[in-house]
Amino acid sequence: MKIIWTFTLLMIPGVLSSIRVTGYSGGGVSITCRYDRGYTDKDKYFCRGQPVTCSDLIKTDKKNGEKWVGSERFSLYDDTSAAVFTVTIRDLTEQDSGTYRCAVDISGNIDSYTEVKLKVVTGE
Repeated sequence: MKIIWTFTLLMIPGVLSSIRVTGYSGGGVSITCRYDRGYTDKDKYFCRGQPVTCSDLIKTDKKNGEKWVGSERFSLYDDTSAAVFTVTIRDLTEQDSGTYRCAVDISGNIDSYTEVKLKVVTGE
């Protein structure tokens, strides 16, 4: 049985928040990230790791007009009219457990992000 958990995150520059997300092995999770309307033209990304070493798993490219990107088990859709972007991770395994960032790329400034702690468990 695949269960999808959806969480909404509020992203405000200068404010760091942290949430915990639980998903099931073999299933998927969707994470909805809100951002300031002033950042609709900025790239959005989802990465894994600590702030300095966070490696991008998926990222939009606003220069090419991308609002949706998909890569292997990850997808990201930026709904600029609602100022939210949604990251979906499919086919979860216990190795996916860890710390992630749901972020807006703000050139010349510290990126606005919310920390996401994902725990993947086995079970129904």
